[in-house]
Amino acid sequence: MASQRRDGLHRLTSRLATTHDAIVVEDLHVAGMVRNRRLARAVADTAMAEVRRQLGYKTGWYGCRLVVADRWYPSSRTCSGCGGRNPSLTLSDRMFVCPSCGLVIDRDVNAAVNLRSLVAASMSETVNARGGDQKTPLAGQVAVKREPGTAPAGKTGGASPQGEAA
Repeated sequence: MASQRRDGLHRLTSRLATTHDAIVVEDLHVAGMVRNRRLARAVADTAMAEVRRQLGYKTGWYGCRLVVADRWYPSSRTCSGCGGRNPSLTLSDRMFVCPSCGLVIDRDVNAAVNLRSLVAASMSETVNARGGDQKTPLAGQVAVKREPGTAPAGKTGGASPQGEAA
């Protein structure tokens, strides 16, 4: 089971790091969450620290950015529509109701929209249709199919445009 969980976490974090320009995680007070007897097992089973650790180094590998929202950032209690706050929101409230504009939205969706806008404030792009090699710098030449034993076009044994010997 441990190997399957580890493999699943690696696959998840690799997929996230290769398909997004920015990933946002919240710095949660896990020790306090574990003290709540109703949440303790679920929180312990999620391996949040391991997910964050893997995202930390994989985002560096694949050229995306990891944004860690501050522990005190009110992502759940801030209205994603008008920016108003609902400080009376408790963990058992699954719907966010804005006292200012009346917006009714799922609590987690509201937090996700707020975290997206947190990233948008610090980046120029938030929506991404990135391909597998957009972050890879161009090497100069594009691979061309050719017959075995033939030299590439423009390569006759002299120096390449980068000054390297062919």
